[in-house]
Amino acid sequence: RLDLEAPLFMHGEEENKWELKLPYGVSLFIRKESSYSLELFDLTETRIKRLAVSSFDIAKMKLKNTHIEELFLVNEAALKFFHDSMESSEFCVEKISFGSRLNPKNEKFLKLIKLVHEGETTAPRKIKRLVLNRNSFFVFLKETRRISQRKIHVEELAVTQTGKDIGSETETRIVVSKKITITGNARVLLFIELGPELNHLSIDGIQTKCRSP
Repeated sequence: RLDLEAPLFMHGEEENKWELKLPYGVSLFIRKESSYSLELFDLTETRIKRLAVSSFDIAKMKLKNTHIEELFLVNEAALKFFHDSMESSEFCVEKISFGSRLNPKNEKFLKLIKLVHEGETTAPRKIKRLVLNRNSFFVFLKETRRISQRKIHVEELAVTQTGKDIGSETETRIVVSKKITITGNARVLLFIELGPELNHLSIDGIQTKCRSP
């Protein structure tokens, strides 16, 4: 992982002569305050395993013909920048991940999820990771009722939902294919389906118990 959260310096003539090519497998973390360090790298026509962005406009990066396997949007500023520039971008995002600092009521957040599931050509193809902390799980389900798709597919889901909230009745389900972490309220499992890779986890008994008065 190459962390551009901290400044990166080069000295002498090398500062102006070289643009470094990143080897495959490197993960980048970029935030607004240190984004000037990107000038040291040539990121065009390359493949980035994971690009995490915080409060930075990804459209300002030189990413022509670049393939990003996972784009991790850390906060709402990064989400807004990506959403607004997505249609004119010159790079391809295979999977997108949403961090815990996002507001589940954010219209652009919900629209991006909708575009992924509709197969919009300029949108990422899949959702890799969805984090719902601060008791936002049932709020998220309520907001996604406006999306026509009744099943939201993610590879990884992390939920922290405390208290005894039972949530509102909804047909929306989150289908998890690879990894799931639930902390707190077990009733969250009533709105979750597991993919084939997680079939060894039997949640039927817990779901039945949660439905009991």
